[in-house]
Amino acid sequence: MNPVVRNIESLRKQKRMTMKEISDHCGKTIPWYADIAKGRRRIYLDDMLLIAEAMKEDPSIFFAQQLSVTLNPKKTA
Repeated sequence: MNPVVRNIESLRKQKRMTMKEISDHCGKTIPWYADIAKGRRRIYLDDMLLIAEAMKEDPSIFFAQQLSVTLNPKKTA
């Protein structure tokens, strides 16, 4: 799986957001998001920006190599 998509999915689960919540905010269907999450659909920058907005996060967080350290800066790697 693409590391960016892996981070998006990890963050979505940590925030306890559903695929429906994300897709609704983006004005897309649940299968659209599910296909991105499963690597069947390419994710474009516009999509990443919409998803980040839905999660109330800066899109750069999706590119973090260690997402858990980024989300919890007090922890050490």
